[in-house]
Amino acid sequence: ETKLVTRLGTKAPLPVEVVPFGWKTHLAFVASLGGAPLLRTEPDGRPFVTDEGNYILHCRFEGGIADPAELEARLLKRAGIVGTGLFLGVAHRVIVGKVGGVEVLTRKAQ
Repeated sequence: ETKLVTRLGTKAPLPVEVVPFGWKTHLAFVASLGGAPLLRTEPDGRPFVTDEGNYILHCRFEGGIADPAELEARLLKRAGIVGTGLFLGVAHRVIVGKVGGVEVLTRKAQ
């Protein structure tokens, strides 16, 4: 329940997966969308590498993400950005563990 928010991006940065070649150009692109991206690194300072061989940018958005669907569409349209941590429209039901039990949240039909 500690991860529930009224606006995405207010508690944690948005992970954005990018191919290593030209990853620095994506820093400026995310910044142009209002984000403050940082490269995820290992404790020794080397870039963290995903199982697919890509890098992760941690992107903070002051005040959260105003329009998650628009942001995801703009990010995924860019060559070299291969994924985000938004996962929009993936689940229609979420089970939230709480101190006193569980709560089932169901997305409203669109």
